[in-house]
This record gives sequence, C-alpha cells and structure tokens, in this order.
Amino acid sequence: MPAAFYGLSTRIYALVALALVAAASLTFYTLNHASQTAYDLRAGELRHITDIARSHLDAHNARVEAGEMTQAEAQASVAQILNDLRFGENGYVYAFDSDIVYSVHPFRPQWVGGESQRDLKDVHGNRIFENILGNLDAEGHSLSTIYFENPATKAVEPKLTYAQYYEPWDWYLGTGAYMNDIEADIAQMRMQALMGLGVALAVLIGVSLLIIRSMLPPLNALKARMATMAEGDLDADVPGLLDRSEIGQMAHAVANFRDGLQMQAALEAEAHIKDEERQRVVAILSQRLAKFAQGDLTVRVDDAMPDEFRQVAEDFNATVTQISDLMRTLVAGVERIESESESLDSSSRELGMRTETQAASLEETSAALTELSASVKNSAEESRAASERVQQASERTERGAQVVRRTIEAMQGIEESSDKISSITSLIDDIAFQTSLLALNAGVEAARAGEAGRGFAVVAGEVRALAGKSSDAAREIAELITNASREVETGVSLARDSGTALDEINAHISAINETVSALAEAAREQATSLSEITSAADQLDQVTQQNAAMFEETSAATQRLRDEANALAQNARQFQVDDADPVAQRRAS
Repeated sequence: MPAAFYGLSTRIYALVALALVAAASLTFYTLNHASQTAYDLRAGELRHITDIARSHLDAHNARVEAGEMTQAEAQASVAQILNDLRFGENGYVYAFDSDIVYSVHPFRPQWVGGESQRDLKDVHGNRIFENILGNLDAEGHSLSTIYFENPATKAVEPKLTYAQYYEPWDWYLGTGAYMNDIEADIAQMRMQALMGLGVALAVLIGVSLLIIRSMLPPLNALKARMATMAEGDLDADVPGLLDRSEIGQMAHAVANFRDGLQMQAALEAEAHIKDEERQRVVAILSQRLAKFAQGDLTVRVDDAMPDEFRQVAEDFNATVTQISDLMRTLVAGVERIESESESLDSSSRELGMRTETQAASLEETSAALTELSASVKNSAEESRAASERVQQASERTERGAQVVRRTIEAMQGIEESSDKISSITSLIDDIAFQTSLLALNAGVEAARAGEAGRGFAVVAGEVRALAGKSSDAAREIAELITNASREVETGVSLARDSGTALDEINAHISAINETVSALAEAAREQATSLSEITSAADQLDQVTQQNAAMFEETSAATQRLRDEANALAQNARQFQVDDADPVAQRRAS
C-alpha cells in the first residue's frame, strides 16, 4: 500500500468522508422514518376524531335508553354537533348507515337523507364505499385511501379515510385527511433536512481543509528540524514555538530535547576535568580516614580542595573536632562514673542490709496480724452462733405465743358454748315449769272427773314429778355451767396474760437478736478488715523481700557498672586528643 495512505491528511479526509456518509445515511433514514411516522400520527389523529364523535353518540344513546328523548331526537342532536365539528384547516366528520345513506355531511347537505351513495366512484373508477367497508377489521374500524374533492381547493385529491361502525344506530362514523397536506408537511421537512445536511457538509469540508492546512506545514517543519538535530545540528532554532496548539507543545518538547543534548555535551566536557580532581580528593580523604581509624583525633584536612569538595573537608574537620571533644568529655564522664559507682555500691550494700532488717520486722508483724485475725474470726463465728440460737429462741417463743392465742380462742369458744347451754337449760327449766302447770291442771280436771279421771290423775302426777326432776336437773346443770364459765373466764384471763408476757419476751428476744446480729456483723467486718490488713502485710513483706533481692541485683549491677567504666576509661585513653586546642579546652571545662 502506498505511503500516502498513511499520511495525516489522508486520514483526516477519510474521517470527514466517513462523517459525511454517516450524516447523509442518518438524514435519509430519519426522513423515511418521519414520513411513515407522519402517516401513522395522522391515522391516530383521525381515529381520535372519530372516537370523539362516537362519544357524543354514546352520550345521546344513553339518554335514549334512559327515556329522556327519542332516538330520532338524539340522532338529530348528534347530526347538528357533527356538522359543527372541525379540525385542522378543512377537516370534518360525516356519518352514513348500512344502506350508504348519509346522516351527516357538512359539505354535501344534498346527500343527507337522500339516495344511497353505494355506487359513488372516485376519478379512477373505484367504488369509494366498497373500499371503505372492505377494509373493516374485527373491531369495526377501517383505514383506506380514496380520491375525493377537497373543499378548500375544489380539486379531487387522494384522501386518507378512517371510519368505524356504531352498531346501536347502524351508523358508520368517518373522517379523513387529504394526502396533499401530509405530503406538503413531509416535503417541507425533507427540504429543511437536506438544507441542514448541505450546511453540515460544507462546514465539515471547510473545517477539514482548515485543519489540514494549519497542521501539516508546522508538522513538516518540526520533522525536518528533528532530522537536522539527529545529524548533529544543536544550534539552529526550533520552528513552531509560538503555536498555542499541541504542535506548539511538540515544538517546546523538541526544544527541550535540543537543550538537553547541548547540556549533555557540555557536561561530558566537564566530566573529564572533574574526574581528575575527584581522584586527588579521594586520595587525600583516604589518607586522613586511615589516621582517623587508628585513633588519631588530631588529624585535619588542610589541603586545597575544589569548591564542590570544600564543604566535605570542612564537614570532616568538624566531625573529627566534635568526636575529639566528645572523647575528652567521655573520659571525664567515665572518671565521674567510676567515683559515683563506688559510692552507689556502698549505698546499695547499706540499703540492702536495712531492707533485710525491715523484711524481718514485717514478717513478725504479719505473723502477729495472722493470729489476731484468727482470733477475731473465731469471735465472729461464736457471735454468729449466738445470734442463731437467739433467733431459734425467738421462733420458739413466737410458736408458744401462737399456742396461747389458739388456747384463748378455744376457751372463748367454750365460753360461748356455755352461754348457749345456759340458754338451753333455761329453756328446759321453763318447759319443766310449764309441764308442771299442765300436769297440775290435768290433776284438777281429773279430780273433777271423779272415778273416770283417776287414772289420768295418776299420769298427771307422774308427769308433774318428772317435770320437777327435770327442773332440778336443769338448775344443777346451770350452776355447773356457771361455775365452768367462771373457771373459763379465769383461764382466758390467765392465757391472755400469758400471751402478753410471751409477746414482751419475744420483743426482748428480738432486741437481743438484733444486738447479737450487730455484734456478729461487726466481728465479721473486723475479721474481714484484719484479713485485708494481714494480706496487705503479707504483700508488703513479699515486696520488701523482692526489694531486698532487687537491691542485691542492683549492687551486683553497680559492681559490673564500675568494672565496665574502668574498661571504658582505659579504651578512651587510647585516643589521641589535642589538648592545645583552645576550643576543645573550653568545651572540656
């Protein structure tokens, strides 16, 4: 494939051509789709108009069914409404029956109620109503194209017709739209789309030419300059630096690359000179570092050094001086550490002895507190046992008081029974008295009867004798019950006194129980406190023993520290320090 096909201009032209083809294809597809959509929209509009007309028929038919008007009146009213119904510039609605007799036609009033128009034909000889009725679907809707006179132009034009059947009145409702109106709208839309496509094509072509003419010359100039740079020309200017687009950025990148090549050449020239100076500096520093490694802290770099290594020499001298001062301070510090270590070792030994003495005292104190805690604990347990025994005595006293209360209740019951028995004996005494009177009356009557009532008189005498015995027995029982009642009252009084005494005893026992419980609680708290004190003393004893052990370890560590300080002092004295340095002397002081 030729190299021209890979050129940037060829790619831009190809991209513009592809954009033009895509725009044209999209425009034609949109126009075709818009035409079909226009016809579909117009058909939907026609159906909507007939639905509106049908709604008027439904409303009037409902009034007919409700008996508000006759069907003829309803049809006349609907015909007036449909005659006045308009849409668009010349749109109207008509209606005819199955015999193709018009019921409504705004522009053909002579056809309304006249002859059948079944044989009506268009300019091509086709029967109009056969076409309309032949396209009816299952729902009674028809969409067809006929040729009919346009009321506006008085010319026969193709017309898109929509009709639907209304079964209750046997009417066909129809309307239509002339194709010329639809085609005019579509033609206008096509013209506008083609004009827009033409303008877009012109703009794309102009923009592509402008882009190519503005891009290719600067790019070719940059390509030529980069070729001369590759041949070694690093002094010529780079074209396109003033351009503000990506080409200008490319030119700046090429200029930066040229400057980098220039700097690289200058650096390579300086590198050889600096390499010789660097070797000399390395030799001097190696010699001084060897002395420094041997412990000579008086070494310095006093030779003439290049500017880039002068700071290294100063840093080396400053470092050696600081280390020298540090070693001098370190030796003095080690000597102080030796002195302080000996003092610390002596103090640690003395403190260890005191700690051991304190640990022994704490151990004895802990043992005494343990014995005291055991004694208090025993006292608390005995107090708790006494409290439990007092509680048991209180419970038994309470049970005795309950028994006395039940005894009082029983005696009260006996007293009530005695009162009832006294009432019964009184009743028996009255009955005996009445019986005696009756027997006396019977004896008097028997005496009056003479010999015939003698037997009855004997019986009356026996009855009077029994009544007297019953009366005597009732009086004896009453006396016994009276005596028993007095004894029962005495027993109730004594039992009540016993219950009062038991309640007082129970109150005293409860007070004693509270006192003993308080003593037991106090003893328990004392035992707890002594246990805590004993535990704290044991812990303090353990801590003291641990401190003693730590003091022993500290003493050993202090001894090791003194030994290490001696070794450190010996090692520090191996370094050679310049004592004549006034700065070092001032820092050491």
